[in-house]
Amino acid sequence: MYTYLNLLFNICLFKNAPQDIPYSHFILRLSIATYALVSYLLIQVSVKGLQAFLQVGVEVILILGFTYLMLSISHYRGRYAQTASALLGTDTLISLFALPVIGTLSIDNNNLLALLSMLALMIWHWLVTAHIIRHALSQSFSFATGIAFLYIFSTYQIMGVLFPQTGVSN
Repeated sequence: MYTYLNLLFNICLFKNAPQDIPYSHFILRLSIATYALVSYLLIQVSVKGLQAFLQVGVEVILILGFTYLMLSISHYRGRYAQTASALLGTDTLISLFALPVIGTLSIDNNNLLALLSMLALMIWHWLVTAHIIRHALSQSFSFATGIAFLYIFSTYQIMGVLFPQTGVSN
């Protein structure tokens, strides 16, 4: 477990790539479970009960669906388990860093340091997602940055339409 967490952290630091994650359905299931748990904790700040579970479910479906579609279009479906594990795992890790920031913002949404920290975490998430996409598709970083932006923007829009009263969790 420590090795996997270290690998995810190194992906977040752009030192490793998704292909460094062992191809394993167990790791993919573990990544889904930990992502769901951390996302649920983040969503619990603003949403309670069944609504939080529904949001987590939709988020997982969006990540897995995007990964499958992206890799299928590019004819790299064999990279699915590693890419999905990397996207879920790094998102989980960055979300863990966001927990105290979101907690602070739920108490005082005018806290400038917390707002700037949240912005930095969002940009970091975007760049890490681009890093993973770049390696998964064997494309340039600028191309992957555009795809990552479209993916994140689309996810926010879909979540905003499906759950308009709460917005997006991460």
